[in-house]
Amino acid sequence: MSARMVDLVTRNAVEILAEPEAVWPLLLDPDRWKQGAKPVRESGEEGAVGEVRVAREEVDGVEYRLAVETVVLEPPFRKVVKLLTGAPHDPGWAAWQLVPLAGSTLVSYEVYSRHEMDGGTTADDYRAANELRFDAELATLKRLVEAGGGAR
Repeated sequence: MSARMVDLVTRNAVEILAEPEAVWPLLLDPDRWKQGAKPVRESGEEGAVGEVRVAREEVDGVEYRLAVETVVLEPPFRKVVKLLTGAPHDPGWAAWQLVPLAGSTLVSYEVYSRHEMDGGTTADDYRAANELRFDAELATLKRLVEAGGGAR
């Protein structure tokens, strides 16, 4: 079976009962709330524009690599990363936006990336699984922030 390209386009959001300044430290520490392979810093200053982190994962004998480069940091309101999956027409991107509300923060997470897929998973199933994962990640972020888990 030959590989096919799948576009992942998602937008997830959660309201967190805290100010953006309380959310920001955890947003910069995704190992505490994101699922899946954990990117390891390979270059650049940690937590700064230009930082490059790389995740590697093997699934069914196939190695996947994802490079994540921080390209925008506007504390405590916006972070954008470039996503390099190795697929044609890279890069993709992911962006977090923190919008202050009255006593809370709306955190939105948008992703666009391309992936080469083979096997039995349909594009719709792949997108749906990622939507669920991103919702679960944001729910974990919410729990950590609201429990006062911003400090390590």
